[in-house]
Amino acid sequence: MRVMFLYFLMGIALPMRAALADFEPEPLGQVVTLPTPYPAGWLVVHDLAFNHMREGRFYLVDPDAGSLGGQMRGIMSGDFIASFVTSARRGEHYVIESFHDRGGRGGKRTDVVSIYDPATLSVLGEVIIPAKRLTGMPNRFAVALLGDDRFLAVYNFTPAQSVSIVDLQSRKFVGEIDIPGCAFVYPTGARSFSSLCSDGGLLITHLGAAGTAEGTDRLEPFNDVIDDAMFEKPAMIGGVAYFPTFTGNLVPVNLRGRIAEVGAKWSLTTARERAAGWRPGGAWPAVGGEDGRLYVLMHGHGAEGTHKDGGDQVWVFDAASGKRQQIIKLASWGIALSLSAGKPARLVVTGAEPTVDIYDAAGGHHVKTLAISASTPLLVHAVR
Repeated sequence: MRVMFLYFLMGIALPMRAALADFEPEPLGQVVTLPTPYPAGWLVVHDLAFNHMREGRFYLVDPDAGSLGGQMRGIMSGDFIASFVTSARRGEHYVIESFHDRGGRGGKRTDVVSIYDPATLSVLGEVIIPAKRLTGMPNRFAVALLGDDRFLAVYNFTPAQSVSIVDLQSRKFVGEIDIPGCAFVYPTGARSFSSLCSDGGLLITHLGAAGTAEGTDRLEPFNDVIDDAMFEKPAMIGGVAYFPTFTGNLVPVNLRGRIAEVGAKWSLTTARERAAGWRPGGAWPAVGGEDGRLYVLMHGHGAEGTHKDGGDQVWVFDAASGKRQQIIKLASWGIALSLSAGKPARLVVTGAEPTVDIYDAAGGHHVKTLAISASTPLLVHAVR
């Protein structure tokens, strides 16, 4: 019996040995270069990896490709619920992330701005910043590019609130600016940023030529934080931030000048729709297009506490006039909106399942569900 088994093993091993003799190892160190600038419509999908946050990823995706292999163009790491921003002017991607020297067991924490080459997705360098950046759920305005993309502002929350400034030209940390009682960084004017404050007002911080604080201005409270609070997640159109409110209003804030200007509040709903329970909601409830169209994620069961629920419809408005132009009924429940660059624009809806769905922004029809396998996709970034 043992002899028969030995012959059986020899019969397997001989063909395997012959096959291995013909096998040639793949050369190591090969780097495939991506086309830059990227083709119009490419996206960066943030998988925050909620159940294993040390292994977050940013997937570079071609949504027009048919297969998983065609859609997946590259990956950047994003440790511990990272933030992402890209600069076409500088030709670089920036990932703001945190590392612990004992990995999953903690230890000393180091926060860095990792600088990526868009063509190879290799790390060009990094800038160490104070270990205090906001590590909450991803927010597009936890970071901002300022001053013709020379400076990067990173919002800190410990829970003391401040902003770290990085000079991207010299790749050095400039300093930390206190913004007590205020949150996030909304680019304002040529070299300033605005922050929403707990009293409902706005703090505008101005930077000097070297990136240090040069003074501040304040706007009186306009955000009704008790009865009709604004989402801190506006849609940006032409330098104007359109803030939806929990009950279904819209507050435009012009950030083009040195001092922010608050416009007149208007309603997203008719009186009948409001009475029926229609409100905005979600992890990112509104996005804006270069054509002036404003997209808002809506649900019909609005009540106190439903502002994070997402929705099954996207209402499309002309931002300048406030007139509703279209209602897009979603194929599945959405929790966050994004919009691709280029023409035609694609509306990107992150679903609760989780899924990433692509819609024709003009016609409103569902185009496809991306084939990528991400454990917790949330924010999707347009890249140019």
